[in-house]
Amino acid sequence: MFDIYLTDVQSHVQFKDYPGEHPVKFVLSFKKIFPSVMELLLPVLPDDENLDNMTWESTNKDFEIFKKLLSGWGIIELRLQAIRQFKNKDFADQMVKKAQVKRKEFAKQHKLLTSVELDYLFMHEIHGLIDAELIDLGEKFYLPVLRDLWKNDVSSSVLNAKFS
Repeated sequence: MFDIYLTDVQSHVQFKDYPGEHPVKFVLSFKKIFPSVMELLLPVLPDDENLDNMTWESTNKDFEIFKKLLSGWGIIELRLQAIRQFKNKDFADQMVKKAQVKRKEFAKQHKLLTSVELDYLFMHEIHGLIDAELIDLGEKFYLPVLRDLWKNDVSSSVLNAKFS
């Protein structure tokens, strides 16, 4: 369980809705997928330096974005599972790698993008790749849903992955 202090509203929340048992291990793994996690949740080492007692600090908005990334990855995992069954594991893994490369390209070409915006673009790219494959099975496009979920958190150019 995460103990999180929301600095802007000066309240403590407990967060349990994540895979795994150890929050520190989870965050370290999750930041490999979404690097912005380390900006959204700041670790606070306890006086005894026992990682089991680690707490976190965030703002209400950043914590909500963290939860969006977490649920977003859950949806990606489900959709990738469908790709693994429809095609194979290697094909699904290549989709993730392509989206990671595209994220790096966005970072190089648009240096003012924040890590949250880049994480959104990674999700946008992977859903676009999955949409292109699953449409043959009659699956609906997910990108419009993703854009609707994030429309208040990123600019319209980031939302649509269109830069002039």
